[in-house]
Amino acid sequence: MKSTEFAALWSRHPVLNCTFGVKYFHHPVVGQLELSFEVVQLPDDSAHRILIYSAEPGTPSEAALRLMRAGAQQPAAERAIQDF
Repeated sequence: MKSTEFAALWSRHPVLNCTFGVKYFHHPVVGQLELSFEVVQLPDDSAHRILIYSAEPGTPSEAALRLMRAGAQQPAAERAIQDF
């Protein structure tokens, strides 16, 4: 089963040029995240790029990121004790 549409898309490689958008993730603790992303090419370095994810202010995704950040700021020993 061959698709001419798929072959055309594959030959153009449109994902290579995708430098911004929205991605959805499922985190096991905080649940669904809707994050905007942007790919930044480093100057004079074609081999490296920076991928930046962010949540829109005031959204549940922003609240979830803040919750994860707060948990990450606890010392690992304290987090382990709370898990028991």
